[in-house]
Amino acid sequence: MNPDNRSHAGSKSWRSQNVWGFSLGSLFSDMGHELVTTVLPAFLLTIGAPVFALAVIEGVSNFSQSLASLWGGKWADRRKTRERIIFAGYVMTGIKALIAIVGYWPWIVVLRTVAWIGRGARGPIRDTMIADEIAPENRGKAYGFRETFDTAGAIIGPLAATLLITVISPRTLIALSAIPALITVAVIGGMVREIPRTPLQQSPLSDIKPKRTEGSETYRVFRMGVVVFWLGVISPTFFIMRVLLTHPHGLPVSVEAFAFGLYTLYNIFYAASAYPAGILSDQGRSKGITLSGYGLWTLSLVGFAFLPGLPTWLWPLLFILAGLATGFIETGQKTMAVRLLTPVERGRSLGQLAGTKGLSQLVGTILMGGLWGLHRPFLGFLFLALAAFIGWAIILSIPRISKAVS
Repeated sequence: MNPDNRSHAGSKSWRSQNVWGFSLGSLFSDMGHELVTTVLPAFLLTIGAPVFALAVIEGVSNFSQSLASLWGGKWADRRKTRERIIFAGYVMTGIKALIAIVGYWPWIVVLRTVAWIGRGARGPIRDTMIADEIAPENRGKAYGFRETFDTAGAIIGPLAATLLITVISPRTLIALSAIPALITVAVIGGMVREIPRTPLQQSPLSDIKPKRTEGSETYRVFRMGVVVFWLGVISPTFFIMRVLLTHPHGLPVSVEAFAFGLYTLYNIFYAASAYPAGILSDQGRSKGITLSGYGLWTLSLVGFAFLPGLPTWLWPLLFILAGLATGFIETGQKTMAVRLLTPVERGRSLGQLAGTKGLSQLVGTILMGGLWGLHRPFLGFLFLALAAFIGWAIILSIPRISKAVS
């Protein structure tokens, strides 16, 4: 038996202690993260910040997260330090609660960036630890399982904001995110443990035969498609801001509660799609799941471009499409990337992929913010949709290069 398989053979279940630890940690971490994300656009408006401030906050923090992912990827295979970096990353993420004491938006850039550096550093290490421990045929389920907990927290956070915004100020809601952050640190510190290393060699049961390497043509095309697509990926805070500034009439609730409720709907469908997408990815359909996510995201961006002219009852559909897309992308794309990489290069390559995605996202986000500042959000959303469509087309071309890709 190949050594890589021996490391998984003794596992009774892919729901290991680490998978449970990362899943529960993600539940509480995203609860706090999404609480802040939901309230942030309204909070910026209360302190008089321009829409471009949101672009700077999202662009800089997301790009910093990606740079941290590059560093985290380099350390993802160094097991003597992984557990400590994971713990430190979750501690840093909790710093976002300090946004509650800010009165000038550039300080939000600083605090959000520190928190997102923590997210970026731990991401590739977490994904690599799961891949190292879980058998190839169960990795999609493990990723989808964790993603479902992650997004369950992402439902609770916005739902709490929706229910409380009429009685609690945005500032106080952001301060409350410190509670789930502390629980997260306790869960990660108490449950996540490093697993013993065994020599990792190419497996006859590998996900793709023959196994591709990072330098292969297939992986290069995949990476190109991901990077181009990520030009069209912006934070859903822009969707919330689009609703807040469109001022829909005849609502039975405040516009803030309406926007927060739509974002809750986004996360419900994100959570509902992640685990099924993982199961399908394990059945050799990771590329199809990724393409489906890319396509749905493109359609949602076109919809947000035309949102002011659409009937209000159609707006929830755009958030549903975006939520489904995110669940498909997060699980399918990750599983597809792991299948194209050998075990010894997973951590580094996942970090590099996250880094290049972040640079693309920074460019798209700043362009979106600039066009919005010029009162042209319509053009911004259409540009993002075009980039997303081109990325979809590149991924679609992969079968013509290699039929071995699942």
